[in-house]
Amino acid sequence: MTIKKTEDLTYILIIQLLALSLVTLMVGCATQNKSAGLGGLIGAGAGAIAGGLADPGKDGQYRTRNVITGAAIGGMAGLITGSSIHNEMEDQKKDAYLKGRASSPSPKTGAMPALKSAKVESRWVEGHSTGNRYIEGHFEYIITDPARWDEGQ
Repeated sequence: MTIKKTEDLTYILIIQLLALSLVTLMVGCATQNKSAGLGGLIGAGAGAIAGGLADPGKDGQYRTRNVITGAAIGGMAGLITGSSIHNEMEDQKKDAYLKGRASSPSPKTGAMPALKSAKVESRWVEGHSTGNRYIEGHFEYIITDPARWDEGQ
């Protein structure tokens, strides 16, 4: 009968190590699925531990059943809890965003200053030759005063 108890204890330790390693890998959860999954893993691990600590019955005959039942119940509770915690956090983020947006100063209608147009001069350049190249007569446009905000309003 000691062999059965040793196998059960090994089984429990393996489940605990797997649950702990999966929880460690998924610590940085950000999405609904990861939050629910992490909650499920933590719940399953805790349920398996609780099942292992529960009354194993005569000669430990119910230990494996207790561990599996505890892991299943704990996993379901963890999934529900992880999902609800994630939803609550998302609601808090949304509320904080809306409060911040409502408290920010809103621009007043017509408060934007007018834009002054740029001043441009046009000059006629007569056709001429430069070296072995002839440049036909054309207009050149020169910006003498760039566009800017009208500060007079």
